[in-house]
Amino acid sequence: MINKTKMQNKKTLNEKGFTLVELIVVMAIFLFVIGAALSIFISIIKDQRRVLAEQQFLNQVSYAEEYISKGIRMAKAEVNENCLIDSEGNDHPGYIYLLTHPHPNGQSYKGIKFINQSGIDASGGPICEEFFLDRTGDGNPVLKELQNNGINGPAVALTPANLQIDSVRFLINGSSDSYVKQCIGTDPCVQPRVTMIMEVKIAGDNDEPMRTIQTTLSQRNLNVK
Repeated sequence: MINKTKMQNKKTLNEKGFTLVELIVVMAIFLFVIGAALSIFISIIKDQRRVLAEQQFLNQVSYAEEYISKGIRMAKAEVNENCLIDSEGNDHPGYIYLLTHPHPNGQSYKGIKFINQSGIDASGGPICEEFFLDRTGDGNPVLKELQNNGINGPAVALTPANLQIDSVRFLINGSSDSYVKQCIGTDPCVQPRVTMIMEVKIAGDNDEPMRTIQTTLSQRNLNVK
């Protein structure tokens, strides 16, 4: 009789399952663990995308800045190349830089033109080069390069459309003078310094602040007219 009672009690214990409260607690713990894991995973993905976007941003800005800086350093004074022609059609022989594309306020310029003696055009002469911010497209403004006043074709983009450039300003010797003359002989003048200021950010990222990139360059003194 005693053995039969023990077997019945054992059977009863084996048939006992989870209560509703226990199931709810287990499910809550399970969902909490899954939610925490998903949150960490999503955070890692966002951080990875931000790092990749940051790297791409630095690569794009560095390329444009280095390319423009190299050209500006290799500028030489114009002799008779008909390069430094202003908006009124006047040429400026003996000058090195000409600022172009004035802002509406008339106090700053978003382009610069010069003769790049490191390049050679189809006729064997130096290249007339211009860098400027183009706002004529439907997308974001882009930095462009134009050679030989457009004779060799349209301007070429230096920055992609996913780089949002708010403004570009070029200054010569810290001022907005539209051109600068070469130092000749013992004339008292200042070695030309070109400052380029860009306000730029990654397009489409509303959390990304606008960054100001500034660099100042000097013409290489090669005594070339």
